[in-house]
Amino acid sequence: MAKSKIFYSIDDYFPPYRVDVGELFGKALVDYGLDVEWYMRRSQAGVSSVESFGGQKVHLPYFSDNQGSFWKAINKLAFWMCDIWQLLRCLFKPVDVIQVRDKYLAAIFGLLVARIKGLPFVYWCSYPFPEHYLELAKKATGLRRLYYGLHGRMGKLVLYRLVMPFSDHTFVQSEQMQRDIAAYGVPMKKMTPVPMGVPQRLLDWAVTHVLPVVPGRVVYLGTMALVRQLHVLIDAFAAVHLRCPSATLLMVGDGDHPHERAALEQQVAALGLNDAVRFTGFVPIEEAWFYAASATVCASPIFPSPILNCGSPTKLFEYMALGRPVVCNAHPDQTAVIGKSGAGLCVEWGSAEFAHAMIWMLEHPEAAEAMGTKGPAWVAAHRTYTIIAENVWHKYQEILHKS
Repeated sequence: MAKSKIFYSIDDYFPPYRVDVGELFGKALVDYGLDVEWYMRRSQAGVSSVESFGGQKVHLPYFSDNQGSFWKAINKLAFWMCDIWQLLRCLFKPVDVIQVRDKYLAAIFGLLVARIKGLPFVYWCSYPFPEHYLELAKKATGLRRLYYGLHGRMGKLVLYRLVMPFSDHTFVQSEQMQRDIAAYGVPMKKMTPVPMGVPQRLLDWAVTHVLPVVPGRVVYLGTMALVRQLHVLIDAFAAVHLRCPSATLLMVGDGDHPHERAALEQQVAALGLNDAVRFTGFVPIEEAWFYAASATVCASPIFPSPILNCGSPTKLFEYMALGRPVVCNAHPDQTAVIGKSGAGLCVEWGSAEFAHAMIWMLEHPEAAEAMGTKGPAWVAAHRTYTIIAENVWHKYQEILHKS
């Protein structure tokens, strides 16, 4: 199999923890012959250097852990300048594709370098950041409102009027995101949805770690960012606990900022549920799998909004791979997956709706387990990174053939 090399500039910290970065590009696509040279953020203080990620070269910028606005500005400037420098260096090194993920300035320079050298340029859009910043602007005041608004408007201009129309291809998170971006004028045929999935090793792990289910345990796995509106899940569990006093809720993960998890903990205390609800914080991935595998019910709430509707929830496929019955809410990807797989219940957004579905599962454990058993086979057939990598690899070959 012929090898292809891409230079991939991303906004993630080294080493990457997102499965659609580390698992897809660091492992699955490598098996197809893709060689990746990376540019990432540095998570600890240090000078500009070259590190290794699974045998792949990773360029890291200068980063200082000194405090204050001055050093914050220095770190940002160092990140941008090193990013641009590494992209410019692609003019003088053997690279088949230049790819940038979720960045505006780097995308412009990456597109420029690709055109000068006659290479394909690919943009990877994992999240609608321009729309996200415009939403933040609506809730902010003063200079922060001005900054968010400018960030969002510039992002829409750069991505939807310049980068995506003139790129050779764009990978997006979902079919819904493809439709949303197409509404800005980017041709549908220039975009390929790459939904989230799970590594094959999770399915293998589930086979070798058959854990006892904890009766009455409800598990949420994932971020607790305010945008997720997880107070609805806490309210739903309060109703569940009234009906099923032995029920417990395990919240596995954390907020992007300390106050986000703290707000949920305060809500739990106000509802008198401290003895029934536990927050674990961030835990290693296998520990998270242990928690989810022990659940009677797993919850996947996604607040319905234009920003989150275009996502693809990893937690849903982790639950399904572990054979656990799922309660989720209507959402383009979740609705389609649960409808096709039958691995859980999909309800409308709301605490009463979630409570009703979770209570039904807790009171009908055999029926709930029957739903859960449908998950692993569906995930194995549709959402492992081995399968996703095959589709992405073929698209790269198509892009290279056209160029």
